[in-house]
Amino acid sequence: MNNDLYTYSKQMQHYLEAQEKRILQLEQEVKRLTEEISVLKNKPPIHVDRIEYKFDQLKVESLDGTLNIGLNPSDLNNIDEFAVNNQPVSPASFPFPKREQIVKEMTIELMSQLDEMIQATESQVGITLDPTYHDFIKNDVERQLEQRIHMYFDHSLPTERAPHQFEHLKEKVFEKVKSDIQVALMNFITHSKGQTGGNQPNGV
Repeated sequence: MNNDLYTYSKQMQHYLEAQEKRILQLEQEVKRLTEEISVLKNKPPIHVDRIEYKFDQLKVESLDGTLNIGLNPSDLNNIDEFAVNNQPVSPASFPFPKREQIVKEMTIELMSQLDEMIQATESQVGITLDPTYHDFIKNDVERQLEQRIHMYFDHSLPTERAPHQFEHLKEKVFEKVKSDIQVALMNFITHSKGQTGGNQPNGV
């Protein structure tokens, strides 16, 4: 148990250090952007007669990103979860009927499968985490699920939003989020194994 507490303390220390570093980076970025805005304000205005937008250029081809389990310090620098071709995307909202209810139902179903996914990943990596780690994982995954499901719906293509395609879209979003969870579990449990350097079956 002492070893578990020590490991957890070290991970939390790394987490806080990473958060501190991230805050400093953001402060520097805000300062830089403020300076750029100030420079732009002092520039003479540019007259543009006409702007044409080709909406095909705005089409979302793919949605990349990973769920982050908070106790995994190596993931903290990748906290920007949603990007398309490495660029931030402003999605078009998809307000379909009973959206909140459907998202909650999908969240409940994913959470019901989480124990099995954790155990499968532990078996694949060759390490069994202490049950307290399972609780941390579940909490971190659960707090991100609804937002992630909403985001995937909002990033869906117009052709996928047709009523006759909706069940297929739901299945696609569900499987994508499930895949994200599996990647996050693999990253976290692999990192835990690397910290302990062993294949102990009874904890880290």
